[in-house]
Amino acid sequence: MNLQGDGSKGHRERLRQRFAKNGFEGFHDYEVLELLLTYALARIDVKPLAKRLLKEFGTLAGVFDAPVAELVKVPGIQEKIAVFLALVRQAELRYLASDLPGKSVFDRPDRVKAHLRMLVQGRGMECFGAIFVDQQHRHIATQILFEGTVNRTAVYPRNLMKRALELDAKGLILFHNHPGGAPQASSEDVNLTKLMAQACQPLDMKVLDHFLLAGSEVVSFKERGWF
Repeated sequence: MNLQGDGSKGHRERLRQRFAKNGFEGFHDYEVLELLLTYALARIDVKPLAKRLLKEFGTLAGVFDAPVAELVKVPGIQEKIAVFLALVRQAELRYLASDLPGKSVFDRPDRVKAHLRMLVQGRGMECFGAIFVDQQHRHIATQILFEGTVNRTAVYPRNLMKRALELDAKGLILFHNHPGGAPQASSEDVNLTKLMAQACQPLDMKVLDHFLLAGSEVVSFKERGWF
């Protein structure tokens, strides 16, 4: 790696000015990483590192989803840099989650989908959880409740209902992921949704929707007519 010279310093400043003026509009993916890395490494030409990360993990999402233990395997990526990249993702997750409590999930459906995408994307195993809401559909909590294998998760309706009662929830938005799979609900997914809806009825609760996450896609069962 090369120590930063005057040209590199000027390049960093130009990247920062571009971002200050127009955000990431017009940026290549490697330039997004490059700009971020300038704040983690003060005197090093970080463009090769940015390109190396993208080559290793394929996409920006792949870089930010990668565990610290995998990031540090990339030549030139020290633990400090890996933790910094993980911090960026976690900060975004907290940012999205912070805008939900006490607000109706139906007033901000795009924010809810983005929140779930950040929470679940990059997980190598299938997981299942729920967004719990009150009578006015205001967000109470989002929790992953069950985790399984690459293509299967054991889900126990009784445990889900118990958690909903603990939170005094009146509505649930279920969600689960298909790691590496297609954004298409299986017959098991549909049947499980119906079973959850039936389990909710005697408890004065309602399943409002079920989201399936596959890659960067977040698909609504209601919108697709699966529920």
